[in-house]
Amino acid sequence: MSTPKIGVKPDGKSNFLIAAMPFGVYLPSDNGIHACVSSWRRLEDNAIPSRAKICGAYVNSVLATMEAQANGFDEAIFLNESGHVAEGSACNLFLVRNGALVTPAASENILEGITRASVIELAHQELHMDVIERPVDRTELYIADEVFLTGTAVEIAPVTRVDHRLVGDGTVGPVARRMRAVYAAAVHGRNERYAKWLKPVYQHVLAGLRH
Repeated sequence: MSTPKIGVKPDGKSNFLIAAMPFGVYLPSDNGIHACVSSWRRLEDNAIPSRAKICGAYVNSVLATMEAQANGFDEAIFLNESGHVAEGSACNLFLVRNGALVTPAASENILEGITRASVIELAHQELHMDVIERPVDRTELYIADEVFLTGTAVEIAPVTRVDHRLVGDGTVGPVARRMRAVYAAAVHGRNERYAKWLKPVYQHVLAGLRH
């Protein structure tokens, strides 16, 4: 809503704005990151739909990130009100257990992320791994072989420690390392199989500058 008035009653008036700016590295993770389970819970779907990117809902993420960083961690991990793992502060979560990828189901108050869907497809097509979408208990983070986060900003961010506990041997695991490589190849146009994911823009930009 963009009407210059006070109130919460929508009137169908809106505007659309796109701002482009340099992004840089959102969460440096080449050597893995340290995450904590936040004391803040993920927003419930009956409060604000978690599967949508709603600006006001990001206050939830800000609170969790502030807490994590104040306590010396790189990132926060949300539980939902049922006590199951939901996601990171602004990213989805995967873990490796018994040779399969496990990720919280869409019903666990998560964002149905585009990168999450891409990783699931890459796991099937490139890593030939099963992907299981189900509720994930907090303690599974502590006994997983690997944990990594996914998102437009974080890309593929391996988590090497959760709540001061090592994940696996405390280094970036083979699945996360391989996933980072195949994801980078896909999104940078080096794997033609995923050309459908990309929208070339540079030639159009150059053509526009010539006119």
